Amino acid sequence: MSCGLTPDLMRMLEAMAAEKEQLATQAAQELADTTEQLRKKAEASATTVVADRADWTSVYEKWDAWQDPEELAQQEQAAREKAERAARAAAQGPCNHDHSTEQRLMDMTTAEKLAACDEFRRLGNLFFEQGQYQRAAYHYHKALVYFEYVFPDTDDENSAFDALRLKTLLNFAACRLRTGHLDDVLSHTEQALKLDPTNAKALYRRAQAWRLRDEFSRAMEDVNAALAHIGSADRSVILQEKTLLQARMLAYKMKSREVSSAMFDQAKCKQAKTGASTSNAAVDDVALTVTTKRSEDNDGIVGQLESWQPCRAGLSELRQLLNHQVA
Repeated sequence: MSCGLTPDLMRMLEAMAAEKEQLATQAAQELADTTEQLRKKAEASATTVVADRADWTSVYEKWDAWQDPEELAQQEQAAREKAERAARAAAQGPCNHDHSTEQRLMDMTTAEKLAACDEFRRLGNLFFEQGQYQRAAYHYHKALVYFEYVFPDTDDENSAFDALRLKTLLNFAACRLRTGHLDDVLSHTEQALKLDPTNAKALYRRAQAWRLRDEFSRAMEDVNAALAHIGSADRSVILQEKTLLQARMLAYKMKSREVSSAMFDQAKCKQAKTGASTSNAAVDDVALTVTTKRSEDNDGIVGQLESWQPCRAGLSELRQLLNHQVA
């Protein structure tokens, strides 16, 4: 089988290549460190001169400092071989990887490959029932990868292949609904509907994904389509989804109405405040105009005031009083 048939396989091979490159780097570093240590030990043993001491412990010090040349050579050779193996493995890129696992798959019969796919699907179902959705998703994904290596030859094998792959896609979609990966749900249900365009479960799970994404018109289309192709035994589940969808649509409309009403009230309040400030400004302007401008009525009153004569009441009495004081 040629390399890189599917994006999943390419990602797996790229991860393997990256890991091999990392191991090669580590092995090369270990070789360099080992070589440097051996060089230092050789220089130390060549340049170190042990002075004669009266102390009897000098014999033991010499023995502790001694290194077996054969052992050092073996260490260096082991490190070198490890680095070479890691370098050869890293040199094999994604399209030059070890084909042993792939070859084992190719050597299997179609029935054996389908049995392996079904085994992964069943393991995924067990993890799904226990609430371990990530592990379930791993096994469903592995089953889908194995399907890429299945090449049915007969009509019966084709039917078995399509039926098993449809089940896996539907299980995977249900699992991704629980983990919240809605894009994966849409992708798996699309593939399932290509195998069976009237599959009620695929329509139902795609409707759930549309509802969770607030795309209510698409969700309602899938719900109605599922109701048209569902049996009476499972009809209640679809009807429950339709009721939930209608409630969600109603809540969304009410929320939108509340938001719109709040925005309208806010705009109205703002407009009222703007009108009040404008009216206050007008009153102030009128007051200033009244104090500075003389109307025609005021001009008449002022003219009358200017033509008035002083009051003469008591004038004669005042004169008599003054004459009396002078006398």
